Amino acid sequence: MSSSTAAQGWMHRSPEIASALESPEVRVEGPLKVAGQARYTADLLLPGMLWAEFLLSPVPHARIVSIDTSAAKALPGVHAVLAGADIGLRRFGRQLCDWPVLAHEQVWYVGERVAAVAAESPELAEAAIGLIEVQYEELPAVFDPEAALAEGAPILHPDPSGYYYWAGQRPPRPHLNLQGYHLDQKGDLDIERAFAQADRVFEDVYTAPRQHQGYLEPHACVVWIGSDGLVRVRTTNKAPFGLRRQLALVSGLPEERIEVDSRFIGADFGGKGNSIEDFACYFLAQASGRPVKALMSYADELLSANPRHSARFYLRTGVARVGRIVAHQTRAYFNGGAYGGAKPAHGLLLPGWDALEVYNIPNTRLETFVVYTNTVPSGNMRAPGAAQLALAGEGHVEHIARSLGMDPLEFRLLNALREGDTSPAGHPVRNPRAVAVLEALRRETNWGQRALPPNHGRGIALRSRHVGQGKTEIAFHLLPDGRIEALYGTPDQGSGSATLVRRIASAVLSVPLERVVVRYGTTAEAPWDAGAGASRVTHVVGRAALAATTRLKEKLLELAAEVMGWPAGQVRLEQDHFLTGDGAQEKVPFEVVAQRILRSGPVEAGAAYDSSGHSPDEPGDFNFHAYMVEVEVDPETGQVRPIEAVVAVDVGAIINPIAHQGQIDGSFVYGLGNALMEELVVEDGKVITISLADYKLPSQEDVVPLRTVLVPTEIGPGPFGAKAAGESVNAGVSPAIANAIYDAVGARVKTLPLTAERVLQAIRAARG
Repeated sequence: MSSSTAAQGWMHRSPEIASALESPEVRVEGPLKVAGQARYTADLLLPGMLWAEFLLSPVPHARIVSIDTSAAKALPGVHAVLAGADIGLRRFGRQLCDWPVLAHEQVWYVGERVAAVAAESPELAEAAIGLIEVQYEELPAVFDPEAALAEGAPILHPDPSGYYYWAGQRPPRPHLNLQGYHLDQKGDLDIERAFAQADRVFEDVYTAPRQHQGYLEPHACVVWIGSDGLVRVRTTNKAPFGLRRQLALVSGLPEERIEVDSRFIGADFGGKGNSIEDFACYFLAQASGRPVKALMSYADELLSANPRHSARFYLRTGVARVGRIVAHQTRAYFNGGAYGGAKPAHGLLLPGWDALEVYNIPNTRLETFVVYTNTVPSGNMRAPGAAQLALAGEGHVEHIARSLGMDPLEFRLLNALREGDTSPAGHPVRNPRAVAVLEALRRETNWGQRALPPNHGRGIALRSRHVGQGKTEIAFHLLPDGRIEALYGTPDQGSGSATLVRRIASAVLSVPLERVVVRYGTTAEAPWDAGAGASRVTHVVGRAALAATTRLKEKLLELAAEVMGWPAGQVRLEQDHFLTGDGAQEKVPFEVVAQRILRSGPVEAGAAYDSSGHSPDEPGDFNFHAYMVEVEVDPETGQVRPIEAVVAVDVGAIINPIAHQGQIDGSFVYGLGNALMEELVVEDGKVITISLADYKLPSQEDVVPLRTVLVPTEIGPGPFGAKAAGESVNAGVSPAIANAIYDAVGARVKTLPLTAERVLQAIRAARG
């Protein structure tokens, strides 16, 4: 599918580190997965285990008049039946705890868990669910974010004062139907005065649909309470320490009495940071005295998990005659659904994310509204917020450039962020690479230098993605056989975090990869970790591993001098050996010296890394990307066929070369599905695309030939100057394709996905 080239030279680093990082890459967990020996949550079977099923609300907003569970409880083989009244009002959430474990007195969306059953088989549990009778009194519902903020709209959460907020004081909101609100302003605070300086003003409205993350493994959990009173949870949640914290709040137990294990996770793409049924399974396990397992079907996933937010964007931009952007305004409305508990950050977005994020704009007003509605609660999906904003921002920029008669690439170059500029939200950016990736794209695609056949078009896009932040801890131990064990608590949801740790340790200690053993630990074993996600693992886990192995190396060199009788300060590690002096004096294999060191006691070294301790004025780190996609459009049907794609990627040091390219390839394909086919269709608050026959995901046959151009830099926050890769490329694919469609047939499509029906409608509208 893809090939990659480096646009320029590579980073300066020591020969030992360069050799270690460029050596053939083997995934730590790869053999287990290839052999089918990796055991996922769905594989776990325990003696006496019961199966959980849930009664889901069929209505979007209603008062629960009555629930009769007597027939379900009387069914042989049923060991527990619970409704909201049985456990009381218990709420969970990653940041805002507003989501009830089971509906209590009211339901707020179709698919909300109303009752739970634990029985001896899935079929028996399903039968018991069918025997529960619920009487509802339907209430007025609201499904559109702007309608929810209009005068007279039903207030869905009239008394949020009881919602626990993990960060302390919940930020203020101008309306009760808002989960979150944020305003960024830059330059002249009177935005109308700023627009008065423009020679032309452009306005656009874009929308984005709800989408499912598309992971292979659905949400699952097994919960049991041991004879020692400890609650043990095996789960698909990628943030086990965060889940433990939420379980402690819901159950009233101290955290040390809860152990969470997220050993293998069958993909994530943002959707596995949230648990929905684990909390109810705790109460079922408590009521039955047996282990309880819940495994969501894909129909339940598509109906009631935590999809990407649908959104609507109002963009307005003022431009000077020479093509310089002088003012910009965005109002972004995100459909947050019935609860905000699935989101790890306040509301939805971190401050400063914007549709025109890669451009230098002196005057801005950027408003973000995340709104409660009577729909399934929205959560994170790869590049949350950014993927929706990309089509709007880059489609809007394309509209402006072509209306001004300017080449789209030249217009972007004229307005791109450069050193010393601040983002549209007013935040400093370290080493902005917008110009570098645009110039690489121009060169690698021969932009503007060849004629295209009829109905063919080339579209470009320019985007950026922050390098994720967070904190973690990691511990290294010297084992008796001379191997080095790394113990950490970051789940590997497919990103290769264990391989990252091993390669860093190998590079720092100058030992072969097989000498480093990486062990994932549960919350009872491993040091604290923020969880996988947000493009943070290479940066955060990598920096912790770098610090810990550097400390371990210093300790080993000091101890080696003691036990071997070598001069202090003259010992070094090279090629799996301890050496002293200039190398001619003595050279001893690593394991021989290690065994002597261990005679005096264990040797270990750990480190914590926290990126959040920086000043608010300190520049942020980003990856910049420029895209070109060529398409062919059938003007009679609207069918779009991508032909070629090139993406210029701003990269730092690459720790895992194969995985890095795999992340870029996968991210691009993810963007392709986002652009052309994926949409959760919602009618009257209910998702109706509840099978993979209706909800389309890209397959290998849909993939366009992709060429990756690496544009390297030595400036990155991660180990050895690394940046990020996971979420980096997907957001800009859809605007590049939309702009290519416009180039091919003059049709502008302002919503996703870019289906043949929508393209044909746009073609007819363009023809008048």
